[in-house]
Amino acid sequence: MRNILGSFFKALSVIGIVAFGLWGTTIETMIVYKVAGLWGVVIGFILLPVTFLAIPWYALIAWGNWYPLLVCYGGGIISITLYSIGSAIVSD
Repeated sequence: MRNILGSFFKALSVIGIVAFGLWGTTIETMIVYKVAGLWGVVIGFILLPVTFLAIPWYALIAWGNWYPLLVCYGGGIISITLYSIGSAIVSD
């Protein structure tokens, strides 16, 4: 029973990281497009890790918008927490 519950939390974590990752990437692409246009989006995809880290902070500082930061960083924190709970339940 513990293995099933732990595996459930781990699976939920993976689903969450994929969902929040796609959602965050969509939000960040829209922000980059508003700021830098199509070429900014192309360069943003080439520099994806930097874009993923910097754009939520840019939205907070320049526009006062917390939403991208909550989706990107909050989604990661929630997923890591769920995976940690699942690992703690499964381990003997």
